[in-house]
Amino acid sequence: MERRIDASPDRRRVARGGRRTTDTPGKHPTLLIAESYAGTRRVCVRYLDHFGFRVEEAGDGLEAIAKITADPPQAILVEHSLPSLPAMEMSRWLVEQPRTQSISLIVMTSEFKGGASFPFPPNVSVLVKPFPLAAMLEKIRQVLRAQAAT
Repeated sequence: MERRIDASPDRRRVARGGRRTTDTPGKHPTLLIAESYAGTRRVCVRYLDHFGFRVEEAGDGLEAIAKITADPPQAILVEHSLPSLPAMEMSRWLVEQPRTQSISLIVMTSEFKGGASFPFPPNVSVLVKPFPLAAMLEKIRQVLRAQAAT
């Protein structure tokens, strides 16, 4: 029996996903995940790392602010009820700082009802928990594309 050797590269080893032409040249997009539950953070970080994103983690709002101030990410995924600085207050803080006004914010919540009860500015995206990791990736890409278009 003759074995056929496929000259095409192994698809599992080819980087796909995170890096786009709209990203900063020579640099993967930087994201910050601000989530109080370490298990959720680890899963999200591993998944996004697989797609070429550079991901920072924060367990509470004060840690997130410190990381944003030190090295601003391109987008932030934040837990709605993050300890010490909930998502609503973080969105206000981002808008008030000239250096962080352009950072996209994605709020992860399990209590989304939408409509008039949604207290966030229109440029804030929502990701409803529990969410498939592919939906998170698509939301991040959508936000980064919109950010690059402005």
